[in-house]
Amino acid sequence: MLRDMFGYARTLAAYKRDHPADDILTTLATDAELAVPELEMFFFLLTVAGNDTVRSAAPGGLLALAGSPGEYGRLRHCTVGMATAVDELLRAHPPVLSFRRTAARDTELAGVRVAAGDKVVVFHASAHYDERVFTDPHRLDLARSPNPHVAFGEGPHVCLGAHFARLQLRVFHEEVARALPVLRLAAPPRRLVSHFINGLKSLRLEVPA
Repeated sequence: MLRDMFGYARTLAAYKRDHPADDILTTLATDAELAVPELEMFFFLLTVAGNDTVRSAAPGGLLALAGSPGEYGRLRHCTVGMATAVDELLRAHPPVLSFRRTAARDTELAGVRVAAGDKVVVFHASAHYDERVFTDPHRLDLARSPNPHVAFGEGPHVCLGAHFARLQLRVFHEEVARALPVLRLAAPPRRLVSHFINGLKSLRLEVPA
């Protein structure tokens, strides 16, 4: 399957070189510094990143709302904005647990010396509950603003699909709020065993007759 995906990436890249357009694949395919294996992996990353993350964030948001019926009521009755609510749900249940980077040069971070080549890990879930940044971080507040969560990363590494992911989650939660007057778990959630993806294998909800 991965071989097929890489083959498709090469075919699509060749097409984009002959038929350039205003899209990311054209940019990648015409970058002289990007080797073919790098282009294939970039294509793979774009495909998977937009799948696993939203697939994990959607049920994660439901789980957070099921634990805060008052906030779900505010969402259903439109007393909070959906865009603001989605960002708070991403803060409460980020789709990615951690991300590792390699220091490009010697530096200092919060009083700790980091040497070039050192591995630095960002724990998103921990950052989202930092009392120095978020007031009452363990309380779900769908109207929280500002909300500087790092569910999509930050700076030059910010997620390319952040706007699309937010759109998908807004539509998802709008439909859930329309369909379910009460959000109640039918069974304990089954979590994905991973140190990277904050995923749920199953989340059973009670559906009114």
